[in-house]
Amino acid sequence: MQISVKVGDLRTETAAAIVFGILEGEPLVSVAQTADAATNGAISELIDAGDFKGEHKQTALLYTRGAITAPRIALIGLGKTEDVNCEKIRQALGKIVQELRDLGLKTIVIALPHETPQEIAQAAAEASRLALYQFNQHKTEGLDKVKGLDTITFLVADKATKSVIEGSVTIGDTIANGTNLARDLSNQPPNHLTPTMLAEKAVEVANEVGLKCEVFDRAQLQEKGFRTLLGVSQGSIEEPRFIVLEHIPDGEGKDTVAFVGKAITFDSGGLSLKSGSGMMDMKHDMSGAAAVLGAMQVVGQLKPDLHVVGLIAASENMPSATAQRPGDVVESYGGKTIEILNTDAEGRLVLADALGYAAQYNPKAAIDLATLTGAVITALGTVACGMMGTDNALMAKVRHAAQKTHERVWELPLWDDYDELIKSDVADVKNIGDGTAGTIVGGAFLKKFAEDYPWVHLDIAGTAWDVKGSSYIPSKGGTGYGVRLLVQFARDWVS
Repeated sequence: MQISVKVGDLRTETAAAIVFGILEGEPLVSVAQTADAATNGAISELIDAGDFKGEHKQTALLYTRGAITAPRIALIGLGKTEDVNCEKIRQALGKIVQELRDLGLKTIVIALPHETPQEIAQAAAEASRLALYQFNQHKTEGLDKVKGLDTITFLVADKATKSVIEGSVTIGDTIANGTNLARDLSNQPPNHLTPTMLAEKAVEVANEVGLKCEVFDRAQLQEKGFRTLLGVSQGSIEEPRFIVLEHIPDGEGKDTVAFVGKAITFDSGGLSLKSGSGMMDMKHDMSGAAAVLGAMQVVGQLKPDLHVVGLIAASENMPSATAQRPGDVVESYGGKTIEILNTDAEGRLVLADALGYAAQYNPKAAIDLATLTGAVITALGTVACGMMGTDNALMAKVRHAAQKTHERVWELPLWDDYDELIKSDVADVKNIGDGTAGTIVGGAFLKKFAEDYPWVHLDIAGTAWDVKGSSYIPSKGGTGYGVRLLVQFARDWVS
């Protein structure tokens, strides 16, 4: 689908429908006034009759009967003026584009008023693409019944407005494409996205957008000392991979930030085997890495004046005669020893190596994303991810980016008291606690391997897939959570 901006007269546009946003209890904005006059007051009549109030996400469809070129006018309620923000716009635009797609329409025009802020235009573009996402790559039947829009055009009245809006729409569309990449990766069946395949995709993305990319195979991981990543992978026939992506800006002395992603492309639990129902969604256990790769694609396209490093530790976690055992002790990339008490607490193990490796970049900030614990779903549901970290200023930056993108975070404590729960009798640390404070214990464990730089951990297990209640986030499958957050964080850093 193509998203674009053009200058034009809404009365002569040939699209299947023209969309207008309506504020609750307010006079029609300029573009809606023009359409209302051209249709002999059809919009006003609907509102005056009480059939449409402009309540948030309320929709209505009018047929123009030749009064204007487009055969349909679609109204979407934006709610009360004082409540309008970027997230309200995303939800509203997501709702209307889905409805128009489901009618079988192919082309729609969204009429923007003169005073549209740039951030609102960006949010509208994001939602327009995100809401139309579908994952049909492995279906062979019924594809002729799948409906999809061909074009969405944002219509403005003059070239001056276009010059202001067009860049924001492009940014929103670029970010949405990165998010949809993350969704595609998360949704791939595990036999279609092994660690090797994920690395191949990372190389492909890097080549497309101008990132530096390096991939370590098993032999290189052994040589370099990625022993915890190798330990997790040793029960699988699939080799692990460690992926390094870099956006290197022009000039010297630029700050470095690192994004680190957990990529367990399938998690059986290892010898600490999951239940059958607990295993069925474990293709999504690489959603943190999917977010990092999606964000790095966007970074490569937007090219912020910032050195951005993406690190992805990829492995399967399988049971076999060669699998890691409860009771084993392994040594991490940074040299710390870990007692393995539960092989299903494997995500923190691959991240231990990744966070240790990140230290060589001396980052001003490092953010890891991981579907780490089921406990975070108990604590926060699917509304927000759990955030922990070692630097209050960095957590404030993440929180600020989260507020802008509505990829919300909630800080959990990471007091030293929790370190007691991961003390081991035979190694430096153990990989599980006593069954309490499961999400925080995961953060306390990771903290041990991110001691040399400001660090934030995001436990996205509740927000990474099957999130209900949003018009632009799929209720089934991967959400792409984290891409927009990371990109906003990087853009804010240099603004």
